Order: sequence, then C-alpha cells, then structure tokens
Amino acid sequence: MRIDKIDTSGTITLRYAGKLRHLGIGRAHQGQAVIALTHGPNVLIINRASGEIIAEFTIDPTRNYQKKNTKKNGHMTRDIPGHIT
Repeated sequence: MRIDKIDTSGTITLRYAGKLRHLGIGRAHQGQAVIALTHGPNVLIINRASGEIIAEFTIDPTRNYQKKNTKKNGHMTRDIPGHIT
C-alpha cells in the first residue's frame, strides 16, 4: 500500500521488480491524493477522499510506462504480449 499524489501529467510512479514504473491514470485526476494497493503485478488506484477506484493496472515488466486496464464485456483486461488471460 502506498499513498501518493497524481502529478500534472496524470501519472504516479511505483517501484516494481526493482525499477520505477509510471502509471498513466489521466490528467483529469492531476493533483488528487490516491492510495495505490498492489498485489503482485496488480495495482488498484483509489481516490483517497472518496474511496472510488479510479484506475486498475496489471504491470507489464517489459515497459516503464503502464496503461490502465480496459473494460471488455464487463471485465477489466490488459493485453500483455506473451501473457495468456
């Protein structure tokens, strides 16, 4: 668990597998205080004031910049090369 603030470019940084990863949350959320909950490669970003989940990530260890998971058929997914979902 980590408490952070979204920067002006809409990202936060998180150390994963010994390297800094940049999680792209979105500029609409810049300046918001958030809680980052991590479990293995899975990360939830929660607005600290409202408790709303504003982003979900599955860390791709081959990339520094991480895109948010997207919804497909009501389920959150992330396409990671070579990873079967």
